[in-house]
Amino acid sequence: MSDIVAQIEALTKSPPQDPAERLALYNAMRKLSAAIEDPFDTIYRVHDSPMILIFSQVASDLGIFKKLSEVAPLQITGQLLAVQAEADPVLMSRILRFLASYSLIAETDEDTYKANNITHTLARPAFRAGISHGFNVILPCLQATPKFLADTKYQNPADMNNGPFQRGHNTTLPGFAYAAQHRELMDNFNLWMSETHDSQSTWLDVYNFAGHVKDTTPETLIFVDVGGGIGQQCALLKRTHPNIPGRVVLQDQNVVLEHALVSEKEGVETMAHNFWEEQPLKGARVYYMRNILHDYPDDKAVIIINNIVQAMNKDSVLVIDEMIIPNKGAHSRSTGTDMTMMAALAATERTDRQWDALLEKAGVRAAEKKTYNQATGASVVVLVAAN
Repeated sequence: MSDIVAQIEALTKSPPQDPAERLALYNAMRKLSAAIEDPFDTIYRVHDSPMILIFSQVASDLGIFKKLSEVAPLQITGQLLAVQAEADPVLMSRILRFLASYSLIAETDEDTYKANNITHTLARPAFRAGISHGFNVILPCLQATPKFLADTKYQNPADMNNGPFQRGHNTTLPGFAYAAQHRELMDNFNLWMSETHDSQSTWLDVYNFAGHVKDTTPETLIFVDVGGGIGQQCALLKRTHPNIPGRVVLQDQNVVLEHALVSEKEGVETMAHNFWEEQPLKGARVYYMRNILHDYPDDKAVIIINNIVQAMNKDSVLVIDEMIIPNKGAHSRSTGTDMTMMAALAATERTDRQWDALLEKAGVRAAEKKTYNQATGASVVVLVAAN
């Protein structure tokens, strides 16, 4: 046993850098932790879990993660942090002890702390936005979920106008409409979503875009990003394949396109379009949708798919970039996201089997399905029109 403990201690000082090895070790350590915890470990882990989010928000408000990260590798006392934050030293010490007990910061001595790898992560602006999004937007929905499910006799939520979100936020508006009226919430969401995909594998790592759009000219319509937001994926495409000739088009509503990151200067056209309507651009080599269908139940998703399929020709594909939850052995990141979608949007992340059922309803077939992030289940589903 002492040898195992020593090996684990050694790994804390020199963890694997390969993402696959790191994920495998992380999953193994979670299983080990679950196997060895006693009943009181279990109940406190479950009971106290909301506190991690709540006091991470408090710590972010107080600038604790940011300050410790800025002075790293130096250590700093709780007394000094309290002075700098203009906070009660007793309150500050209690918060710091809590954060250290969950390894969000490192305790080096009595009332003395420094940044660890988790502190540096939580100090990043987009991760602070993620904490704020979780606390201000998602937590109220989750609190409302148990009673909502009981009141609806445990039916699967499928009405975006009547779900835990509306109860949690005391509104009749769907989630995105509500957030649009609260600019800070939307800004945090956009910043958080951008960060979750930065420095990660992308759909272009598993889909051979260049192979599909070969033999094109500057007039060829090679890429249409349907509901593409402010254009992160168009920008990624142009960075990855700067020399492929052809038209790249970003489609979304005007209110979104006003904030687009890309323009004709970067070789990207913008076009106002509502994906509930007929797709006006015909015969594109690649139509692309990211994280749209998970916002809607199957009957609505079929309408969106068919509006694009009707514009496709024999050289066209529709690349759907979304999560595929494995039918068995799903990772907690994907199941947690699924619960978030249910509480916030009365929506869903689909399993592999559920994707097949949706595509059958839409009358299309998947030419390929490939996962590019094993932890989150982020995948591409490449569709061709049924013959």
